[in-house]
Amino acid sequence: MKIDLNELNYKDKIEVNEMFSYEEEYLKLSNIIKLDNVKVKGYIYQNEAEEYLSKVLVKGTLILPDSITLEPIEKPFEIKLDEVIDEVVENNQNTLDLKEYLWENIVLEVPIRFTKSDAKNLKGNNWQVIEENYIDPRLEKLKELYKGGE
Repeated sequence: MKIDLNELNYKDKIEVNEMFSYEEEYLKLSNIIKLDNVKVKGYIYQNEAEEYLSKVLVKGTLILPDSITLEPIEKPFEIKLDEVIDEVVENNQNTLDLKEYLWENIVLEVPIRFTKSDAKNLKGNNWQVIEENYIDPRLEKLKELYKGGE
């Protein structure tokens, strides 16, 4: 959805109530597996300083790979955008591509690591997650040296 920002003046606002899905071309550059049914509700307006602002709520569900098992898992998100929009001039027209604008903000919400796995019971082929309190017996002598420095 492209919005013509030239239609806005100080007392008007453009209502936004849309549903988006993002295609493969967006997703291939991110860690997101799937992103459908992104609900956007709010409005875009112009303030006294002739800046364009957005006041929208974005809700949806990201499908991300689990950081440990790489299985697809759902992560709901909700973003409140109340910010100044940089003007986008395209073909000598002052327009805002709402889908692109929202994508930039959704990508910022993607966690670096996300898992729903129980880390204490994870095992694989020749590996397993061990408890945090485990001390490798080969390093026991180093522990003695550390106590000597106190």
